[in-house]
Amino acid sequence: MLELLEQLYLHRISHLNKYATRQVALQNNQDLSIPTKQELSAYMSGQLSLFPKGSGMTLIQWQRDKVAFIELFVSVYESNSVKAIDRPKITKKEFFGILMWFFNIQIGNIDSTLQAAKNRKIEQKPYLKELMEVFDNYCARGL
Repeated sequence: MLELLEQLYLHRISHLNKYATRQVALQNNQDLSIPTKQELSAYMSGQLSLFPKGSGMTLIQWQRDKVAFIELFVSVYESNSVKAIDRPKITKKEFFGILMWFFNIQIGNIDSTLQAAKNRKIEQKPYLKELMEVFDNYCARGL
């Protein structure tokens, strides 16, 4: 049991060390608390299987084009729906960095991709319109 707790703890620390924006602060101020029953239960039931131990990648992949990714997450970012816990604002670079890691997508220049989305000739915001339609259909099914 202690070995499983240690594995869970080391797994989480390794992800923090790889992807946290304030690595130095985390290394100097590590939380050595033992995981809760809920955290251990999640680990035991395989809920952390999307974050394989020893891998710097998740097992989740974005399936749409890069412009759809930008369209969705620029909207989330600009709506101030996500905030940093330890400071007033998360930067756009930090926000997209963690999302690109999480969804295994590489976007070389976010601003140029965003500009391409804004300069569309045919239809503006096609992915957001599709998402609204999908949600409307979901609601209409009464699930």
